[in-house]
Amino acid sequence: MKVEEIEATPLRVKMEEKLVGGTFSYGDYQTVVVRAICDGVEGWGEAMSRNDPRVNSILVGHLAKGVVGMTFEGVGEVWTKIARDLRVRGHTRGSGMEALSGIEMALFDSVGKREGRGLAAMFSEKPANRTKAIAGSLFDSRGSMEDQVETARQKGLAGAKVKVGFGPKKDLAILEEVKRLWPDGMIVADANGAYDVETAVVACETFRPLDLAWFEEPVLSDDWDGYRRLKGLGVRIGAGESWFSSDFDMPLGEKLVDVLEPSVSRCGGVSVEMKAGMKANQVGIGFSPMTGMNSGLSLAASLHAASARHAEAVEYNPFVNPLQTELVHGLPEPRSGEVSAPQGPGLGVEVDVGFLKAHRVG
Repeated sequence: MKVEEIEATPLRVKMEEKLVGGTFSYGDYQTVVVRAICDGVEGWGEAMSRNDPRVNSILVGHLAKGVVGMTFEGVGEVWTKIARDLRVRGHTRGSGMEALSGIEMALFDSVGKREGRGLAAMFSEKPANRTKAIAGSLFDSRGSMEDQVETARQKGLAGAKVKVGFGPKKDLAILEEVKRLWPDGMIVADANGAYDVETAVVACETFRPLDLAWFEEPVLSDDWDGYRRLKGLGVRIGAGESWFSSDFDMPLGEKLVDVLEPSVSRCGGVSVEMKAGMKANQVGIGFSPMTGMNSGLSLAASLHAASARHAEAVEYNPFVNPLQTELVHGLPEPRSGEVSAPQGPGLGVEVDVGFLKAHRVG
């Protein structure tokens, strides 16, 4: 196949609410949508952007110059070319890898459409038919926790990720309320790296009676010694959404976490997430792709990864996010606590070009 065209569109949609986590606050939905054409077949991808999306959009355009016109037998050849160009300049993490993630996802979508195969089938001979799905995420700043739990239940989800990181005492009160409202729900606490290791130890001890599914990012994503300290405290630990291609081997080899949670539009792309998920399967670590506030493109790719790697659970946002519900069409809906991967070729979803034009930044 030949890479004929790659273009990026930075998007931003103003939120009606402000969502506050332990280390961040959101006022906008934003991302970079990548469009690729290979042998005349259009594919779509997403490059996560948590700062100004125009930065990652420019990076996509810069990286595209090195591969437009390139012929390839497998998407991995294009990935390797871009990753090498990034690496020699020291860009093995951050925005460069996010831009690469979007390009690679779009290429896989194009190839899948040309071959008539869904993404999960491209990476697994026996993908799972359905995966347990949990809400991502419940925010104390959103308002009534009872209303949020009810929304997640009505959406057909099996549990929820809950944002914490406000101090173990306040976190405990938030989590106890969710457990009271949803006693049979699968509950994940997510601190987004808010704590130093000493506070994280206290939080683990405080949360132990709650029987959480796991505790996500109690310390910073690359605090390897911190993760070593948290092993064996009686609370399962998750991490990986802030890890990039070169970050996975050591923590998986040492089993520093109990659940791996990569972000496909950030980590380096589809192949990186699939490889990390396979390694997690092999060493007995749970796998749960992170989707967060990303668009329906990341969600579609993550549903395929969850299917291909038989995930423990996958995150599915049941709340208002136009990047999920208006930008992308054809996403499967959860039911009875589970969700399937999209059934069409490639990502299996369609992009609303009118939405792109209406919400483009700049």
